[in-house]
Amino acid sequence: MNDATLAEQLRKTGNLMDLLNDEAWIRETDADHASEEGTVEAGLGLQLYVELLKNASPEALQRQRWYVQVLSILLPELRGWLESWQLGRSLEVVYMEAQKCLYGHLRHLTPEQMTWIEMLLTEGEQALPNEQKVIRAEAIAMLAQIFTPEDWQAIAYVASQTMAKDILRMGQESAVPTLTI
Repeated sequence: MNDATLAEQLRKTGNLMDLLNDEAWIRETDADHASEEGTVEAGLGLQLYVELLKNASPEALQRQRWYVQVLSILLPELRGWLESWQLGRSLEVVYMEAQKCLYGHLRHLTPEQMTWIEMLLTEGEQALPNEQKVIRAEAIAMLAQIFTPEDWQAIAYVASQTMAKDILRMGQESAVPTLTI
């Protein structure tokens, strides 16, 4: 991968992950790496993962690529939405819980949700700035629809637990010992 391609992508969309939605870039990258021998990995912990990939079916790899494409669009939207709630220190745990909920729902989408996601991916293939992507602008409304009352309960629970722990910790740290005379 060359720096010019990365710079151009960053200029166009502001998100390098959008390259994963570009079929031409993926084919070019695959062709560049096809001439190299061996696998590319970072650290010993990836050896088992690489073995799993070697044994994965083309359908499983395609499905995994689909998840990456969908998440590369929805996760930034989800994070931005949660940041707008001004959760403070609870943001990270709320975001992680919301991600877990989203991951679970991506495996069991309704036909309407699947159609919307396919339109989202098709729109993502277009070289438009995010501000001009009409389907992507509906992401928050779709996420709100995908999440169930149980999801909202779980998200609220982790937020309240984190906030309670933070308040208790701050209260203990702020306690000033009293002097007795």
